[in-house]
Amino acid sequence: MSAKMKKLILATTFLLCACQLLAVSADPAAQQLFAAAKQQASLFHKETGPFQLDVDFVAQVQTPLQGHLTLKWESSDRWWQKATMADFVEIKLRNGEMVYTSHNAGFTPIRLQELINLLHFAEYGDRMVARKQKQRVEDGVEVTCLRAENEAGRSTPHEVCVNSASREILRDEWKNASDDQRMERYAEYFDFQGHRYPRKLELLVNGSKVITANVTNLTSTPLDQALLAAPKGAIERRLCKGMTRAVPIKTPEPMYPKSASENRLMGDTIVSMTVLTDGSVNNIQLLGTSTHSMDDATLQTIKTWKFKPAMCGAEPVVSDVEVVVSFSLQ
Repeated sequence: MSAKMKKLILATTFLLCACQLLAVSADPAAQQLFAAAKQQASLFHKETGPFQLDVDFVAQVQTPLQGHLTLKWESSDRWWQKATMADFVEIKLRNGEMVYTSHNAGFTPIRLQELINLLHFAEYGDRMVARKQKQRVEDGVEVTCLRAENEAGRSTPHEVCVNSASREILRDEWKNASDDQRMERYAEYFDFQGHRYPRKLELLVNGSKVITANVTNLTSTPLDQALLAAPKGAIERRLCKGMTRAVPIKTPEPMYPKSASENRLMGDTIVSMTVLTDGSVNNIQLLGTSTHSMDDATLQTIKTWKFKPAMCGAEPVVSDVEVVVSFSLQ
């Protein structure tokens, strides 16, 4: 018996998954309102001037860990970011096509990557279709709530609520009906440079809060260009326009360990790796564990994986990938 794998390919902050898709249709009025609400919350694009974002957060790993993230943003290809979580410290920056990462551990903790995904929430969901809208009164205010789904019918319900009169976004909630029942919540929106950004952000998994974040500062601040110099010893990655991601071409599944299957043990092993320009992998790191036998089976098998490397035009480039291997008994 082999493990059932859920492959989550990670490039910068983007998560992709393979799913069976069915088409859905939009409500034109709801779609227009949904697009306007999404545009309000979309902070990370060229129309927004330089700014600094500061976030305090608590991430649940084995115990709650407090952290802070500072992002100094000029554009999608010019920014600087520093994140701390307990003893972990990471500085990451982008200057043109080059991204530099410097940290005091072998990899970025998965909770920190999930926090960054939360902060960029409005930049995803381009393929969401609004199907329904409902009106109700909350605290004396008439509210319109929109329900949106992936246009191909994937089960990722998304509800956005706006002030019916002003059309200002009030709160946002994403659900992912996957094995871990993930939910993202955004609330207490405030005005900034013509946008509406949430002060409170949460990620829940199986009903438990794993990330609670509070925006403590969002101000218009020029980016100090000296921050864009590559830190000494930093990991370098190239991200070009039109870059294609690494594509798996040989990914044998790990065998379900006999001791685990006999005891009906199940779980997810989360692994990060670097895909080199020849398609081989190295720098394999264990991010999330299930049992020792499952983790070991995963790590041993992943060493044999092969990819078509990420490409910048005709040039292969080094990239980083995450995978989740799910061991479940049918």
